[in-house]
Amino acid sequence: MIDANLHTICQKITKGDDQGAFGELFSLLYPKLLPFAVSILNSRESGEEVVEDVFVKLWQNRKMLDAIKNIKYYLLVAVKHTSLDYLNREKKTQHESLENIDLEFGDFELNPENALISRENIVAIQKEIESLPNRCKLIFRLVKENGLKYKEVGELLNISTKTVETQMTIALSRIGSALRKQLAAEGTTDLKKLKEG
Repeated sequence: MIDANLHTICQKITKGDDQGAFGELFSLLYPKLLPFAVSILNSRESGEEVVEDVFVKLWQNRKMLDAIKNIKYYLLVAVKHTSLDYLNREKKTQHESLENIDLEFGDFELNPENALISRENIVAIQKEIESLPNRCKLIFRLVKENGLKYKEVGELLNISTKTVETQMTIALSRIGSALRKQLAAEGTTDLKKLKEG
């Protein structure tokens, strides 16, 4: 649904030079791109600059938007390359690899899949996500929050699809374990309440 909406927005930009549609595209994707840039650059200000640069270039080349099959993935790749170029321009000789970056992502998003989960469970899930090793956390967020396929994440991070799969298995296993512990704790509390009642 969202991807179909993005496709419609991109068509409006390509065919009609629609600035309103471009603003809509910016509003939809900027919040997903900024944390990725910040995680590479270790600076919110630099991240904002890079993402804005990527959108300026996208507007300049808007006539080619129709040829892009996955705009989210395309922009993530553009942000990655622009961020690395930015680091080179700033003559930072020692920048961290993607494996060691300190991620700055927003809260775990509520969607219909997890809307029925209690607030305590969501907190437990968020806590477990934050405790994942940095590369594992990055991979998990790119798959779950940006909707990228394992192959796309592998290409974006220059790692094998198998590595992405392994990291996702680790992340999901740890999150599942944390959730089971939380549910068990809730069950114990409920039993205590029943006994006391």
